[in-house]
Amino acid sequence: MNKHYNKPKVLLVEDNFNLSENIKEILTLNGYEIVEILDQAETALSIIEEKMPDLVLVDIKLKGAKTGIELAEELRQTIDLPIVFLTSASGQEIVKKVNHIRPDGFVTKPFTTNSLITSIELAMERHKVNLKESADQQKNSNSDLFIRENGWLKKIVISDISYIKAEGTYTHIFVKDKQYTLRNTAKDLMKKLPEYQFSRIHKSYIVNMEKVEALSSNAVKIDNIEIPIGRNYYHALLQNINKLSS
Repeated sequence: MNKHYNKPKVLLVEDNFNLSENIKEILTLNGYEIVEILDQAETALSIIEEKMPDLVLVDIKLKGAKTGIELAEELRQTIDLPIVFLTSASGQEIVKKVNHIRPDGFVTKPFTTNSLITSIELAMERHKVNLKESADQQKNSNSDLFIRENGWLKKIVISDISYIKAEGTYTHIFVKDKQYTLRNTAKDLMKKLPEYQFSRIHKSYIVNMEKVEALSSNAVKIDNIEIPIGRNYYHALLQNINKLSS
């Protein structure tokens, strides 16, 4: 039985209906919550971004124009979460095909209940270790953040960050024309940012004060994007602006 107190959320992408139902039953009995079952990859990315699962379990070969590998490639560019592949193949050939994605695990068909649960548990634990490595790396630098992308720790210059949006246990970081999604709270991220430079102006938004182009009583503008100011944050924002201009 799974030992998690809060049910980990899994999103499954599998085009075999009977297999999907089997996986759903196994995971549900072992303490997981199946937030969605998709049978194709074309619209999967937007649904994953909406559901924000703790892990994505995806078949490598899917019916339709997009494969599971292509979906995983997209995920690695946008969201930092564990990816486990379902595959009927094994060996070095399949590893070479997906090595650039650096998946967190494989489940080879046919599988047993134990092998499925073990692969998912190990993938989630590996992802936690990777997050800790990112945090440890960050401690060694005051001007950079290290964000996992495609299995690598990518350096983000803090001063390049435009703004940050909080969404539950996820945080979206906007850097120039790119977005990074982390499984960290905004509160945790704020601890790593220089206080003089970044201000929380809304329960869901943190902005780089050096990127603010204009402001009103209810919004700031960054890169021509209007970001709302929470009523309880406006006074503190004005104080930070005064500090910057003094």
